[in-house]
Amino acid sequence: MYCEKPLTLTIREAQRTIDSSVLSPRGVHNHFPSWRAYREYSGGGHTDMGAHHYDIAHWALDLDHTGPVEIIPPENPESGRGVRYRYATGVEIEHGGPQGCVFYGTEGQLHIGRGVLTSDPASIVEEPLGEDDVHLFRSPGHHRNWLDCIKSREPCVAPVEAGARTVTVIHLGNLAYWYGRRFQWDPENWRFVDDEQANAELRDRPRRDPWQLPEV
Repeated sequence: MYCEKPLTLTIREAQRTIDSSVLSPRGVHNHFPSWRAYREYSGGGHTDMGAHHYDIAHWALDLDHTGPVEIIPPENPESGRGVRYRYATGVEIEHGGPQGCVFYGTEGQLHIGRGVLTSDPASIVEEPLGEDDVHLFRSPGHHRNWLDCIKSREPCVAPVEAGARTVTVIHLGNLAYWYGRRFQWDPENWRFVDDEQANAELRDRPRRDPWQLPEV
């Protein structure tokens, strides 16, 4: 699993050079706004491209409705790669490697990325699927699928929970990088296990008035 590094600055660290045009460029531009590089707003390239790649991994491994039970930082968290996620099924996902996702199975490897579909042995992707093999839903595109599901009331190909699970994994990985800590996670209750400090300090952040979440 590869996506860009999560390393980010805080606004305080960068306050001598930052201005509003860096966070939100005015007019036409040909680059991504730099707010992605600041921890108050984002989690670097990890939260950017990670949403695409972890989503593929979860989809393929039938993990769209759950999450990891353990998050393990690399020996050098500042490297920005190597965090591992362990799931209750025993499956592990590791951040780092070639662009996209690489699946390691008993019969070979499969590499999927943007414009990439290769395998070792090559026959895995060259041989047509049989009738009894798993066939994925052929989406007409996100917008069309969304409109179709509004009318049919069927679940979208990318439902809300799948997106929430994906982004949670990325944030948990960033926390492991930033704090160099191993975490136990309860995906059913969306909480750290036996770690009230982490639940109190890391599942949310202070907000300045009047920007507060509503009470429910």
